[in-house]
Amino acid sequence: MQFAWGIPTVKDRVVQMAAYLVLMPIFEADFHPRSFGFRPKRNAHQALNQITQALRSGRTEVVDADLSKYFDTIPHRRLLRAVARRVCDGSVLRLIKLWLRAPVVEEDKDGRKRITPKRSGTPQGGVISPLLANLYLNPLDWALNEQVQGQPVLVRYADDFVILSRPGRGAELRGRLARWLNAQGLMLNERKTRLVNFREESFAFLGFRISRRQGRSGRFYVHVEPDARSRQGLRDHVRQELNHWTLWRSVNGAIARVNQIARGWAGYFDYGHSARVLAKMDWWMRDRVRRWLWRKHACRRALWTDYPEEKLYNLYGLWRMWKPVVRA
Repeated sequence: MQFAWGIPTVKDRVVQMAAYLVLMPIFEADFHPRSFGFRPKRNAHQALNQITQALRSGRTEVVDADLSKYFDTIPHRRLLRAVARRVCDGSVLRLIKLWLRAPVVEEDKDGRKRITPKRSGTPQGGVISPLLANLYLNPLDWALNEQVQGQPVLVRYADDFVILSRPGRGAELRGRLARWLNAQGLMLNERKTRLVNFREESFAFLGFRISRRQGRSGRFYVHVEPDARSRQGLRDHVRQELNHWTLWRSVNGAIARVNQIARGWAGYFDYGHSARVLAKMDWWMRDRVRRWLWRKHACRRALWTDYPEEKLYNLYGLWRMWKPVVRA
């Protein structure tokens, strides 16, 4: 049984993990190499490498696709058929079917329970959900990467994917994609799906902004850096930890939390041409911590006088997101 938002109970999550450990190697053997989401030894940076290689090869027309509520609209019957092609154990198939169709139980403030049946989709928060979601889109990976004339490149991370093709083929591929999704009971978000000419405009993927820029030598290159929304997300997260409502917290506790956020963000976005962005975000982080300390201690002197960089790093232990390169 599940609680609100379809999150499985602890017992379900334990059993799902056991099933995942058994089923993952079976399905992993069938997955396409250009699928990178929620797979062992694969990550977002590898997906970006594939995109960069495709753009360099002249595939500069990009279908920046967006699926409409993918995890909530996967048809159960077709998904179970996909599972049954590789799993013949009836007890395992029945167990997966029960997970998919487990109703959502919501409890009101007055104690009344409301049960909503599941007609489609995979259980949100379920351990096995990403594996099943990858399985359902796996035929699309193979069809577009291996069976389409002109050899377009589809790079997918879970339900986020782009199709890179030679100039003049993007509109045709977008139409074929929409028809394939409709046949599978899925739907393309027409408002968010874009056809991008990479020579003229950029596109975002997995939190990064991918654009075409001209280097000092005059040659064009594929520039990859954290997107503006990703930077704003970091600022918003840090502001939640450092504002006038959190002045009661200890300095060590507050800075430890900020360091945790910064390490996670920088660990993911330290890729490509991110040095300039990391340096800017590092400066913003220092300034935010400095202002928070200044308010907490009711200082009257200038910010830079009371809290220079050396004091922030050496005394308070602020983690440095970016370190300047010192040339000998």
